[in-house]
Amino acid sequence: MQRKVIGLAIQKIGHKQLRQRRRLGYLYAVPSLILIAGFVLYPLIYGVRTSFFNWNWVAGADKINFVGFDNYIALFQDAYFWNALKNTLVFSLLSLAIEFALGLGCALLLNSITRGSLLFRTLLIFPLTISDMVAAIMWRMMLDPSSGVINQILNGLHLPSVDWLGNSSVVIWSLVLVECWWMTGNIILILLSGLQSMPHDQLEMGRIDGANSVQLFRYLIWPHLRPFTIVALSLRLIDLLRVFAISWAITGGGPVRASEVSQLYIYTVGLGKYLNIGYSIAMAITFSIIVVAVVSVLKQLLRIGESK
Repeated sequence: MQRKVIGLAIQKIGHKQLRQRRRLGYLYAVPSLILIAGFVLYPLIYGVRTSFFNWNWVAGADKINFVGFDNYIALFQDAYFWNALKNTLVFSLLSLAIEFALGLGCALLLNSITRGSLLFRTLLIFPLTISDMVAAIMWRMMLDPSSGVINQILNGLHLPSVDWLGNSSVVIWSLVLVECWWMTGNIILILLSGLQSMPHDQLEMGRIDGANSVQLFRYLIWPHLRPFTIVALSLRLIDLLRVFAISWAITGGGPVRASEVSQLYIYTVGLGKYLNIGYSIAMAITFSIIVVAVVSVLKQLLRIGESK
């Protein structure tokens, strides 16, 4: 009986200490919660509130008129917004597919070679060290129809010149080219880390059992790479959908809005040509919801067959 009482007392003391630790943990979290509320929640709430107003940036804060959902209604009737969204989706999906194919191939190659691996990794990842504006300006010069080095190479091969920046059916591919050169290294790094974390004994056992390279990739390598692939493609898709600099710096959205992406149009409406802050924020909020939906769909598609 005495032992049971002592045990209950010890258990009670343990629960009391646990509650004290939890309270202390909440107390430590208060500064972080305050920072989150100040730097994340307040701007978000303020932005949502502003989207219900008609506010010309130049007129000043005292010229704000409440318009309710008129900005959102106008958005769904804005052909330029949907054209920019279409350009963004086409650019993002094309870039993502090409980057993943190149990234997976390069990661498999780098994982298999031993000599010169460091040199090849440095060359493939070097574009990541360049800022978006530098990459955009550099490629704008290279893709210039009259004096760009790309057309000079084509002419040297007796091939016709291409109007990379002035042809509405080609310009989006030009932006995809720049993006893939610039950011494929991200996918290479993530997939290569996944390959190098894979136990080598599994591959050795597969080879001993007579599996060829295709079977090794399908049944051993790819299941191991699937989580890394989901992370890589999700991060890259979010980044691609937020594209702004290369469209603004290389083409300015032209020709005839053929390369105008969502972020560029939102910027033009809010801070560029029209100075309509309320409408631009309404577009930004709608676009953010679309980004979350697109990324969620991609993650669900990538998880198909995961349990199998």
